[in-house]
Amino acid sequence: MMQKFSDSELRFYQAFSTVAVKESSLAGNSGFGYLFNYISGGNQSKTKMSMTVPVINDTDQETPTMEFVIPQAHTKQIPQPQHHNMMIKNYPAQYVLVKTFSGMVSETKMKAMEKVLLDRANNEHLQISGTVKIARYNSPFSLPFLRHNEMWFTVLLPDNIDTIRKA
Repeated sequence: MMQKFSDSELRFYQAFSTVAVKESSLAGNSGFGYLFNYISGGNQSKTKMSMTVPVINDTDQETPTMEFVIPQAHTKQIPQPQHHNMMIKNYPAQYVLVKTFSGMVSETKMKAMEKVLLDRANNEHLQISGTVKIARYNSPFSLPFLRHNEMWFTVLLPDNIDTIRKA
């Protein structure tokens, strides 16, 4: 973690890759089977991989996705998906503004958290880049109040980053 605020955190993430499938809703259920099949060896090289966290949902309006992070051991030679509706996505090293929450993901909760993050970005002179992402860290069978979830925005840092203050 780079900076903790009263309502969010600014973090730096190293570059990472995901395998993604188009997703139809925030509930995140329709793509899970494809992704699980991929890590179970249902890829072009028949490579089995461990399940990693978080599971990411990109909320892009045109192509919303559910994504599994590729384990570090497989990032030099990422197995290609077999299904046409799946793709490999490469994320560069990036700064993200993060809001942590528990429970289920809903449109109402998303809008409220997005406002918190946008207000924080504005207060800290951080420029939002790209679409919001949801990161889920628990099994869908976990009790909602025990779930650890996050909302992320990639941000571009200002030149005067040393002046970001704790709030």
